[in-house]
Amino acid sequence: MGDVRYNFDEAIDRRHDPFSFSEKWGTGAAAARRHGVSVITDEHLALSAADMDFRCATPILEALRQTVDHGVFGYSTLEGNSRYLRAIRNWFAARDGWDIDLDRIVFSNGTMTAVNRLVRTFTRPGDSVIVQPPVYPPFFSAVEGNGRKLALNPLVPGDDLHYTIDFDQFEELAASKRTRVFLLCNPQNPTGRVWTAEELARMAEICQRHNVLIVADEVHGDLVRRDVRMHHVAQVAPEVRTVTCTAIDKTFNVSGIAACNLVFSHAEDQEKYQAETCLVDPSPFAISTVIAAYEEGEDWLEQLLDYLDGTIDLALEVLDEQLPDIRVCRPEGTYALWLDFERVARRRGLSPADLHSLIYDDAKVILRDGAEFDPEHGAYFQRMCVATTRQLVSEACMRIARVLNN
Repeated sequence: MGDVRYNFDEAIDRRHDPFSFSEKWGTGAAAARRHGVSVITDEHLALSAADMDFRCATPILEALRQTVDHGVFGYSTLEGNSRYLRAIRNWFAARDGWDIDLDRIVFSNGTMTAVNRLVRTFTRPGDSVIVQPPVYPPFFSAVEGNGRKLALNPLVPGDDLHYTIDFDQFEELAASKRTRVFLLCNPQNPTGRVWTAEELARMAEICQRHNVLIVADEVHGDLVRRDVRMHHVAQVAPEVRTVTCTAIDKTFNVSGIAACNLVFSHAEDQEKYQAETCLVDPSPFAISTVIAAYEEGEDWLEQLLDYLDGTIDLALEVLDEQLPDIRVCRPEGTYALWLDFERVARRRGLSPADLHSLIYDDAKVILRDGAEFDPEHGAYFQRMCVATTRQLVSEACMRIARVLNN
């Protein structure tokens, strides 16, 4: 498929097309409440959810069509499907040099579904789980919603919003007798950090000494900048107890097709998880999509990465020209910008609620409030996902600049 050129500037209607069913572009009352606005209109631009407005790779579309043409959609299984497992192993071996044991792969119908099940399997009510805010909000609910306690290890922002880890506090938390699990996010959502091999090895060594299981959400692992290397914690520290959550969802824009694959470093942990978790089988569409994506989707991904790099640079350029008081660091991974509006807000005497209203109501741009990612320090932050057309990203940035410069 190397001769296929993809048009990422194509505007696809995800709001009105009867077969879109998009959560991100929804206009219902529940969506409005979720985003803190009275109503969502056709004028609103959605840069909130971490999914992309791009048409899928041709091999994926063809595989789905062939699955439909088969015409029977009964119970599906991965039993004996070596092609599925080999596709996963070959992908990570070729791109990252990570050699995965095929016997250690377990399917899950969604990443956060898996994270919740892992928390319940490897902790008891009252146990502590290490989480590093600012971080994807469902991490918090995966802990507290299951009756466990948050052990917060806040990331440390530099003046340029390049975040680092407070290793001294991390070790204090890991050393607690009630700490059982560490939820690692790499690449980190929303800060865009891609942890170095040295950072991962240090966290892994601390967890190993204190018998803390690392559950690594690495679903953005294919979406890194050209000058950045993705390291998997299981690859850096193979002797340490890890469960790595991999998925095609973010890489190939198929979050609506639940297909997460867990990689266990230790057979004992895998056996415990499977013994305490109900049987989960993928749909035939998930099976077809994973195989097509990993076997034939690399050309689409390479073109996407070039487009995303250009879009991120465009957004940073527009924001720097129009709103120089904003702090933002070029993300090493993901397609999210973590925007600090505090200096702008202080200059204008705006509260976080005022800032939200100007952006969401006046500019009619829907982002995601930073307080969801960091309840203590995120009030003046917003996360902007720029995996959409450059025209839309530029328009959104200009709208925000206009309302904040008035």
